[in-house]
Amino acid sequence: MLHLPDPVHPFAVHFPAAFLLLGMVALILSLLWPNRYVVRLAFLIMVLGALGATWAHHTGTDEAAAVRYVGESTAAAVQEHKSTSDLMLVASWIAAVSAGTVFFTNLIPGLSLLARLVAVAACLFLLWTMQASHHTGMVLTHTHFFGPNAPKPAPGTEEVIRLKVD
Repeated sequence: MLHLPDPVHPFAVHFPAAFLLLGMVALILSLLWPNRYVVRLAFLIMVLGALGATWAHHTGTDEAAAVRYVGESTAAAVQEHKSTSDLMLVASWIAAVSAGTVFFTNLIPGLSLLARLVAVAACLFLLWTMQASHHTGMVLTHTHFFGPNAPKPAPGTEEVIRLKVD
């Protein structure tokens, strides 16, 4: 029987990160070695990574909505993490679609090379958004102590606001 940790979000973010990074490597390899199996593998891995990113984003949004009161600075950090993860989610689907374009244009020589170059550019954008999302998540965990094991402030020691994530 599978038992997922509670909360799920810290667990869920590792699955898409690994797949998206592996898919980027496969897409770069497809530039050097345009084999149909490498292209197919890159497409499959990128789609799995984008699906995993969608799941991780959903778990994060659900868990943020369950938090009732946090300090104002923590709420701002949660909002920043949400914004960077929104961008990363979009970038992961752009990279997956570009990997699909590489897969479907693999037999057209000029178009295939152009599709690969666009896919690598999409992967560079994805890599930047992954780093930004990771950084803001680490700020939440290590600076704001936001998460499942975070110490709770003593009553009345911190001004609290309702966490609202747009």
